[in-house]
Amino acid sequence: MGNRCDLGCGWRCDGRQKLMAVWNTFIPVNFYLMNPFSEKYDLDDERRLVTEAQEGSQKALEKLIKLHQRFIYNVALKLVRNPADAADLSQEAIIKMITKLNLFKGKSSFRTWLYKIVMNHFINSGKRKSELEIKSFEKYGQFLDNVFISEEMTFAEHQKYQDEITYVRNNCMTSMLLCLDRQQRIIFILGSIFNIKSGIASRLLNITAENFRQQLSRAKADLFSFMENKCGLINPDNPCRCTKKTKGFMKEGLIDQSKNQFKKNVVKQIHDIAVENNKKLDHLMEGRYLTFFRHQPYEDKELTQELIKTLLFNKDIIDLFRLN
Repeated sequence: MGNRCDLGCGWRCDGRQKLMAVWNTFIPVNFYLMNPFSEKYDLDDERRLVTEAQEGSQKALEKLIKLHQRFIYNVALKLVRNPADAADLSQEAIIKMITKLNLFKGKSSFRTWLYKIVMNHFINSGKRKSELEIKSFEKYGQFLDNVFISEEMTFAEHQKYQDEITYVRNNCMTSMLLCLDRQQRIIFILGSIFNIKSGIASRLLNITAENFRQQLSRAKADLFSFMENKCGLINPDNPCRCTKKTKGFMKEGLIDQSKNQFKKNVVKQIHDIAVENNKKLDHLMEGRYLTFFRHQPYEDKELTQELIKTLLFNKDIIDLFRLN
């Protein structure tokens, strides 16, 4: 019958073949509009929108928000895990951008100016619910070691509940990130998940590129060590399995299938929009850890409509920008 999958899925298959299948299922598409740090990102178009928005164009301001909202939201979602908290955090950061837009003088690129505001807000805002629930690698490791360890899925259940298993796996990976402090988390998200160069990412956090690389190295060491010791996806000797946790959560009613909560508005995987994907990474030791973060959904969260309704019909905002 063969061995159980060494990726931790719980069923008999060739784990290496499965991993290669995951890597090869994504069709290369030019999604530079989803990542403002892509080399193909149109800085000239962005500059035009900024100028028009500063001159009072509501349409330009709306386009500017739409241009950045998706990336801001996906970074926030990795930071705090909960979609509602990520949406709130994103809206708060975008509101700061809007209210400070007239202060932008073009001394740097707009994206650098904007994401300095965003990252500063992400680091300094109040703790969210998920950050109060998961406080350390030690506590989260105890949870993985002791919760739903005796549950087993049949082969038929494994086939039927693929979406639920993927949802639990992705949620678990993001929960691991919560064991890092806020700054470490942001550095890992920017540097490892979205693969933004240290020279660029460090400026967003007002630290040196060397300091960014050092903090990224420490964050990866802590995270990968935890995965090696606790995660069944990385080390088959670890007892934790996504299928076990999924079945347990379902039995406890913690996955509400009626709401289909695990099916998001997914436009692509993070891997496909990360800056300058380095294919050599596949063959490096850390590639096997990062693949589970990079192949998570890049979600198409629409924040603009409510934001426009709230802000662009606000008299103070209209007066501030002389919006027309």
